[in-house]
Amino acid sequence: MKVISIDLLVGAAVLITWLSVLGMLRMRDPYQRMHYMSVPASLGAGLITIAILLQDGLKPEFFKALVTTFVLIAMNSVVTHAAARAFRIAETKDWKPNAEEEVPIQPSDEPVEQER
Repeated sequence: MKVISIDLLVGAAVLITWLSVLGMLRMRDPYQRMHYMSVPASLGAGLITIAILLQDGLKPEFFKALVTTFVLIAMNSVVTHAAARAFRIAETKDWKPNAEEEVPIQPSDEPVEQER
């Protein structure tokens, strides 16, 4: 039963990763593709970590996988933001919105003077 559980966890992680890759291929632009990068990094890594726990127990391998999973989850938003900014700079040569671009404003946003 333990081997089947481990196989199911690893298989689910592989399936999640493949579905994320297919989702990335279907999206139109890099900004939409970025949404599919976080799923394997968080959910897939978590499933692999649980599989390692079931196989080895509380050994150093599990704790290394646990730390790696936490680092992947913590760094995911930072890497996604940096990638979005890099895509924006590659498109427009500046990450700030142009004067003619329409930027959605929330009611809680404060007005900011734009430098010209």
